[in-house]
Amino acid sequence: MFRISKKASVSVSLVLTGLFLAVLIACLFILPGFVRHIRSLSLRTVMTGDAVLITAVGYCVVLFAMLADYLLFRLLLLVRAGEVFTARAVSLIRGVSWCAIAISLLFLLATPYFLIALALAFTAALLGLCLRVVKNVIEEATAIKAENDLTV
Repeated sequence: MFRISKKASVSVSLVLTGLFLAVLIACLFILPGFVRHIRSLSLRTVMTGDAVLITAVGYCVVLFAMLADYLLFRLLLLVRAGEVFTARAVSLIRGVSWCAIAISLLFLLATPYFLIALALAFTAALLGLCLRVVKNVIEEATAIKAENDLTV
């Protein structure tokens, strides 16, 4: 299997995180036109008020995704600095998991209009749950590391 160095892997991840942020920024501009386009795909007739709600949900999803992307970028900087098992890293993972859960709840709001939103909500919830488990593992490892640092 193809492998790259740890330093290169973190660098690639940082670049991809930056590219993802650029895509999210583009989504902020594309979203109103996208909502107008997908109104025809709705499970029911989408009234103007509903379209406003869907657009607002879309903007909230993008903003939470941008926050998660920023937190991931900060986490990658900690990884690059070798500060993985720290309270700061645990806090950043916690933030990303809450962003995923918030996105899941937002997609649930759009489920009456688009059935695919239910699948997206489930996927985001599963991601949030996985990140909570990783956060708990890193948090425990951080506690063990702190205890080991105190022993001679």
